[in-house]
Amino acid sequence: MSPDPARFPAGFLWGAGTSAHQVEGGNRWNDWWRFEQRAGAISGGDTSGDACRHWERFDEDFALAAADGHRAHRLSLEWSRIEPAPGRRDPAAIAHYHAVLASLARHGLRPIVTLWHFTLPAWIADQGGFENRTTLDRFDEHVRFCAREFGGEVDWWCTINEPEVYAFRAYSEGRWPPAKRDESAALVVIGNLLEAHARAAAILRAEDRTDSDGDGHATRIGFAKHWVVLEPSRRWLPLDLLRTRIEHAVFNQAVAAAPATGRVDLSIPGARPVRRIVAGLAGSADWMGLNYYTRWKVRMFAPDPHVAAPGAALNDLGWEDFPRGIDAAARGLAEASRVPLLVTEHGVADATDRLRPRSLVETLVHLASVVSAGVPVIGYLHWSLLDNFEWADGYRGRFGLYAVDFADRGRPRTRRHSAGVLARIARANGVETSLAAEVGLAL
Repeated sequence: MSPDPARFPAGFLWGAGTSAHQVEGGNRWNDWWRFEQRAGAISGGDTSGDACRHWERFDEDFALAAADGHRAHRLSLEWSRIEPAPGRRDPAAIAHYHAVLASLARHGLRPIVTLWHFTLPAWIADQGGFENRTTLDRFDEHVRFCAREFGGEVDWWCTINEPEVYAFRAYSEGRWPPAKRDESAALVVIGNLLEAHARAAAILRAEDRTDSDGDGHATRIGFAKHWVVLEPSRRWLPLDLLRTRIEHAVFNQAVAAAPATGRVDLSIPGARPVRRIVAGLAGSADWMGLNYYTRWKVRMFAPDPHVAAPGAALNDLGWEDFPRGIDAAARGLAEASRVPLLVTEHGVADATDRLRPRSLVETLVHLASVVSAGVPVIGYLHWSLLDNFEWADGYRGRFGLYAVDFADRGRPRTRRHSAGVLARIARANGVETSLAAEVGLAL
């Protein structure tokens, strides 16, 4: 055994992520900005407001990432900035994103560009969003524009982010815009988003044929899939077992398998099922993004059907910190999707950095073990580079490697200890035994 057994393959991608609405500030033209103005919509009465002021400070932020040994960065293009009204594109916003991509190149950070990360232009939301199939046509136009405009600077595209999370939060739980409570609509939206991915992949392959990083490879296309470890709260209770199986089948497996099989197959009790073959969906992903955070203990007929294990370490949002769960998540997603994986999100809401350093190390030790066992994982992007606006949780969830002081208009950044931990791992391309020992973990 080598002195540092938790090693990763040569060329493994290391970095972090952000999304436009969560960090840029001033995104006034989308459905989330409007939703945030509703009383009680966001925890603590927060609004995204100026967020991290990343719109102005992106070059400084990318310099921080590069100095920490990152070689990739996931970001999103805000559709409502690029096209604030139907068919009217904003030259200033387009120029801004060219400057962002140029800054990433200057800092040696490969862009992993997400085309849809939960927000919709207000005019699209007013037409029914992804519940309305005409939105697929509008998204096609947006994707085609981005491929032609930015394709010379981008080889890695993430078409959509967490279709299952978005649909259930927005259309089942009613916690996100448009704040519906209609599980049949939630399944429709998941199906339409999977079709949007398939159509986007076809457009990107047709329009974006450049090789911006000079490595001889064509455009790489995937989407980000949230995989949560689901276990029955009471293994002796058949109803808990049943609910766990149903949720796993829809939330995890059906969405993950769709780009491999070409089938949308979504069914939950009390909702109209969505089942269809989608043209172009089979084979549409070159890679899949794994977003992994936690484990849920599942209970039937409970006010909160998802709870942490008794006595578990909890992050600041009450989620269980469960590092070893990335093993089951990576294996499950790889088996269902049949393509290589890129960890597009993993992190801990932890303002004081009490959990993150050890959690980060322990998670990556488990990930290294998965890779050594033959699961094709090609990179790890931490969520997130900066503290940011965490949707309906407002500014309660501090996921950043860099803390942001939202009480200060200048939004100063402070490097957390965990940023240094990830920097050491990225530079070593693995977890050194000495680092594991520092955080109390024996390899």
